[in-house]
Amino acid sequence: MPDDIAMLHRCLEDSQPAAPIPELESRPREELLEREHGRGILEWALSADRDIPETAQALYDRYKEAGERYPYEQPYFGKRERLNRFALAAWLQPDQGDIKHLCALLESVLDEPTWVLPAHERPVPWHIDLFSAETACELAHVLLLLEERLPAGLAQRIREQVRVRVMDPYLEHAHEYWWDSGRNNWTGVCAGSLGQTFLLLEPDPDRQAEAVSLVLGQMDRFLDKAFEEDGACLEGVAYWGYGLLHFVTFAEMLRAKTGGAVDLLAHPKLEAIAQYPATVAMDTHVFAAFADSREHYSLTPFLAARLAERTGVTSLLPQAGDMFEWRLTTVLRNLLWWDGPIEEKPFIEDAFLPTAGIVKFVAQTGGKRAVLAAKAGHNGEPHNNNDVGSFVLRIGGVTYLCDPGAGLYSREYFSAQRYENIFANSYGHSVPRIGGALQSTGAGYRGELSLLAPKSARIDLTQAYEAKGIEEAVRVFSFRDVGMLVMDTHYAFEGAGLEVEEAFITWLDADTDGSVVRIRSDEGILEIRAESGTFSVERLEEACKANR
Repeated sequence: MPDDIAMLHRCLEDSQPAAPIPELESRPREELLEREHGRGILEWALSADRDIPETAQALYDRYKEAGERYPYEQPYFGKRERLNRFALAAWLQPDQGDIKHLCALLESVLDEPTWVLPAHERPVPWHIDLFSAETACELAHVLLLLEERLPAGLAQRIREQVRVRVMDPYLEHAHEYWWDSGRNNWTGVCAGSLGQTFLLLEPDPDRQAEAVSLVLGQMDRFLDKAFEEDGACLEGVAYWGYGLLHFVTFAEMLRAKTGGAVDLLAHPKLEAIAQYPATVAMDTHVFAAFADSREHYSLTPFLAARLAERTGVTSLLPQAGDMFEWRLTTVLRNLLWWDGPIEEKPFIEDAFLPTAGIVKFVAQTGGKRAVLAAKAGHNGEPHNNNDVGSFVLRIGGVTYLCDPGAGLYSREYFSAQRYENIFANSYGHSVPRIGGALQSTGAGYRGELSLLAPKSARIDLTQAYEAKGIEEAVRVFSFRDVGMLVMDTHYAFEGAGLEVEEAFITWLDADTDGSVVRIRSDEGILEIRAESGTFSVERLEEACKANR
């Protein structure tokens, strides 16, 4: 990797006029449309609604007034999805695409007072958030595909607005953005989007080299801090995918522009990072929903394909899914980089990430595959849930014991009130309440994970609680040969001891009978037997409704 701006300048200039996306030249549109998913993308693009969602100030203000994100975000992303679809239609089928309506959508985006979402607003005019960076990148890709067919004045306005709103502020304030640190998905998205934008739109070679140099520094920090040494993304698999989305697109664009001289995907940590989805995979498109994640998720096809190609981690491919989303940058690369579908099912196997504190065991019970995923970790992780010791159990096609994933994103959810929400605090996870106390928040409240045998793991929860008098709180998970999962727990206290209330979280109906509970699904019944204590059922229906 170039170690100074001058060298980077030479790398970029020596390759001119290299195509930023070589496949745009090497894969004719006729060839793309011969493939099933190419025809599907065209059909999807041509079927877009013609209305232009209104991103009104009154909707923007709903966040300040009531902490509601979605009244403004829904039309914001709806408008960009229509922009994506009309741009693709005009590029893939010039005789059918509607350039006039595309221009109206572009003008509407340019007329927005800000591209920053209200939830991400900061008291400085130069702030760049995830979606202002992505909007700039989207507009740059529209120009890449269609600039010669747009009115010259509109094309110039796009360039000017992107420069004023995003490019100039970035060059002046790059190290002042909180996401400069590299500690979560924001760095991959913001820096990756900005890097692409500068490679596509910046006419001044000095400014371009300076911007790319800044982006490279941020990407180094992203790989170093947003992923554990074992490759884990503590934010969960959905944020793994989001953070890498623009990292990979920028990396491959820069590799093309520099003739291979700068190749971010050759980083030695990428192979471990690429293996993370397989570690937390419970089934096809089903993952352990640790942190603010969700159970049902599929990898972006182009991301799975390119990472598999560059790292050799082919376990990504069977988890690829939907071709469509609001981003032109994504759907275009799905079209260019994905040659699927992949018929094979994912291979679900045991996994252990010692730094992140995640373990997964696979066994057989009742003639079906049983998958247990458990985590230790700490309670100060990015997109943190207080969930030290939490676990997920899936048998066959049913998740019987779940991690409920993220709560409703709102002002309160990302404030000091976050842990009043059971989706973020430990009450909504399969972990104990000790002496009436939930787990505490902060990186100092943590667990320790160790492997005891091939199908046995120990998680020490002692340090996750502030309750006085706890000397030891341990749970050991073991799969027995008879297809039984056993959770052995051990508690030790000073003095008379404290009451311990274990919790098992499920989306399914459950019946109790003293020390036995039966969780029912269409596929079968999970029976849990306790050596001591009795079960009761609490339905958290109102909390679920409040969090949608």
